[in-house]
Amino acid sequence: MKTIFITLSLLLFSFCLKAQNGQNISIGKKEVITSKALNENRTLWIYTPNITSQQPNPDKLYPVLYLLDGSAHFYSTVGIIQQHSQANGNGTLPEMIVVAIENTNRIRDFVPSNDLDNPNPFIEFLSSELIPHIDKNYKTEPYKMLVGHSLGGLTVIDILTNFPELFNAHIAIEPSMWYDNEKYLTNTITKLPKQNMNGNRLFIGTANTLPKGMELSQLKNDKSFETQHIRSIFKLDEFLKANTNGLIYGSNYYENETHNTVPLISEYDGLRFIFDFYLLKTLRTQLPQSLQN
Repeated sequence: MKTIFITLSLLLFSFCLKAQNGQNISIGKKEVITSKALNENRTLWIYTPNITSQQPNPDKLYPVLYLLDGSAHFYSTVGIIQQHSQANGNGTLPEMIVVAIENTNRIRDFVPSNDLDNPNPFIEFLSSELIPHIDKNYKTEPYKMLVGHSLGGLTVIDILTNFPELFNAHIAIEPSMWYDNEKYLTNTITKLPKQNMNGNRLFIGTANTLPKGMELSQLKNDKSFETQHIRSIFKLDEFLKANTNGLIYGSNYYENETHNTVPLISEYDGLRFIFDFYLLKTLRTQLPQSLQN
């Protein structure tokens, strides 16, 4: 595992260096779109595989990864994908487009609606504005992923629960299932079994946020506010392991990671989980049709 992080660190460092001829090395671009749903402009950070490919293919179509808290996680996410889809002939992940959404009002966007019949306008932005814009202007496959951390992870679970058809795969990192006295956790436990997950994939990464001196074995009997965050995630994990309803589910507990250090390793593990079949890409029959190009 240390080798992975050393490699990623070197890769990310190289992205920030200036070439000897004085030109900057670029791994993406910024784009602004106008949202009627949110009544504001939104800035996107976009990576396309041709930017870093040694053999760009203008006709190739790519899956799309939509990334919440975009400016915080863009560089590491692109590093993971480029390293495992292009560098040194690696083929453990497919090449993919990354669309990172820069925040404006994080609480407004990432806290689900209190009225469960009227979704947060941010979901309308994603479904009716952002995704159609990307599909229209970029070489996209129909396979879409959503990644979010903390409150962003809560949004990921909320969208999976209420709109499972919107994305094909989800990575929820340290999702804030404790929020509003676990209201949205309760909604997921109630509603998800009634939905058809239809092979949708979900990976949850959980950090060690236990109070100092507490062992994981003590958590089940603890009722303190200090442990509500991690307890609520494990409650969701336990439920999902018994109630997948067509959902392909994976999770990992990172004993040596904190809430803020866990995103990078969770994204790596989550992507490898989502594309666990990809090493078999030479056996064309093993690949979904949308990823065979």
